[in-house]
Amino acid sequence: MTTESKPAEAVLREGQAIHITDNAIDIHGTINEIAHRFLSISLDVSPQTFLATPLNSDELQCTVTGNGCVYRFAANFRSSSTVAEKNWFIEKPATVERIQMRRFVRVPMPLPIQVKLPGAHGSMQDTIEATLVDISGGGICFAHTNEVLLHEKIIITIPDLPLYGTLHTEARIERCTKIEVFSGTVFHIGASFEDNLDLRQQDKLIQCIFELQRSYLQKGLLLPVK
Repeated sequence: MTTESKPAEAVLREGQAIHITDNAIDIHGTINEIAHRFLSISLDVSPQTFLATPLNSDELQCTVTGNGCVYRFAANFRSSSTVAEKNWFIEKPATVERIQMRRFVRVPMPLPIQVKLPGAHGSMQDTIEATLVDISGGGICFAHTNEVLLHEKIIITIPDLPLYGTLHTEARIERCTKIEVFSGTVFHIGASFEDNLDLRQQDKLIQCIFELQRSYLQKGLLLPVK
């Protein structure tokens, strides 16, 4: 994982998801205005959480995503709007630190998912139920009873991902590993999203992974890395 500084103007944009933390704050929002000296952040929080504002000039740690990278910067809190608008105003940074996500963190997540596997002559089979093993910003692994061919296209649907909702996209099979379990044999199918997610979808998914990672770390669990 490497870091480098980039001008804030080259990274920050209106409509971009942002994660804000300090010693007592851990909230998500959206950049809704970029002015000369400040950012206006629309917060996705309850009125009670919104009213627990930081003190003026408190330093906040902020994270945004884009192009498969994480960008971090510190910014001082300036003011807030009315409860009805739920906007915070923070100082606009001159630069942000880019953290290249060369190795996506994989988060274990045993959820039911829907998968369409390849059929004959380029067709797709009917949707089947499978079990998600883990998920990252670059792909998924799921358990299936049968072996599948590598490099084939599949269609996956994962409902109710935190901060994302339903993920519905094409993916490409990259590995198929035979696993011996108590009840017999299953196959762990690794699939890559490749370029099937647009920038906004990628941003939202990485924020989802951050949230899942934070939840696991709070529970004292270790995360695998690929």
